[in-house]
Amino acid sequence: MDSKHINITLALAKQTYEELIHLAPLAELQKNEFGVGTKRERIEELLRKINANINSIQRLLTDSVSDSSAAPILSVPPAHRSFYYDVIVPHGKSLQRAYFEIVGMGMFIDLLDDPSPNHKPSHTMLNTMNFALERWSVMLDEDESHELYERGLNIEGTQELIDMPWFLPDEWSHNIKLLHPVLVDRAPQVMRDHVHYRLTEIYRAFAFGLWMAAIALSRSLVEFAIKSNASRLGITVNYEGASGRTEDKSLKWLGEDVSNKRPSLARSLEVVRETGNRILHPKKHDVIAHPKVRQKEALECIRAAQFIVESLYSEVPFSEK
Repeated sequence: MDSKHINITLALAKQTYEELIHLAPLAELQKNEFGVGTKRERIEELLRKINANINSIQRLLTDSVSDSSAAPILSVPPAHRSFYYDVIVPHGKSLQRAYFEIVGMGMFIDLLDDPSPNHKPSHTMLNTMNFALERWSVMLDEDESHELYERGLNIEGTQELIDMPWFLPDEWSHNIKLLHPVLVDRAPQVMRDHVHYRLTEIYRAFAFGLWMAAIALSRSLVEFAIKSNASRLGITVNYEGASGRTEDKSLKWLGEDVSNKRPSLARSLEVVRETGNRILHPKKHDVIAHPKVRQKEALECIRAAQFIVESLYSEVPFSEK
């Protein structure tokens, strides 16, 4: 997906939000204080619009990840990116709850909950594949099966594939919905191919439940992004060692240098480094956590790495939320 649709939707949402909070500050909306008469009618209309805008934004962001075979990177103007992170991310659900309340549908507010790493996906997709293949298989005689095989269709082999324990399409689909694209205020081309490749692998690894791989790649991505932007940050990536030889700075050292220049990145840098170290350099007290814990750690690590990359490759840095 190109950036056109998301930029249009963000612009419409921003315009609606600005009129809305002029009529009712966010604190009043969160307390379901909507006023009366024509004011309430206008607030209801604006909440309806922004609810639709938020749904469209989330759908477009999710689709940009699931529909792309490459790294999901979108270019958005600084004002739109700031609006997304300053308003939609922290307050979007509150605005949608206010809409549900003002139209008398408060009982459906639970539908607004985001996909959670702790969610237990059903096996609907897997069961559908199994049922379809089994039904198709029993309808065929030996000659028809042979004909299909010659045409490049292997029902029996496909059944064997989806019966394998690691074939979990419902979980893959759920994992993808937890991911969002990288948003930068410059053209994605400013990122070298190494960044695109790593982002693609990170998203694929997470989608397929390879938590440790996603974490290790996130750490690698951050280290590469720092080194690629060292001159813009005004930091060095090497130092003179005790023997007089030029040595590479560690990620910890690089992170400290970056944090001095961009304090808003300090926490995210620490998350990526610490999580990565537990995977790449485990100590005796480091244990392999429950899969759901590792999934949560991987998602947090990816989001931290994403925040760092967005900041380093954008012209206008933003504050961490």
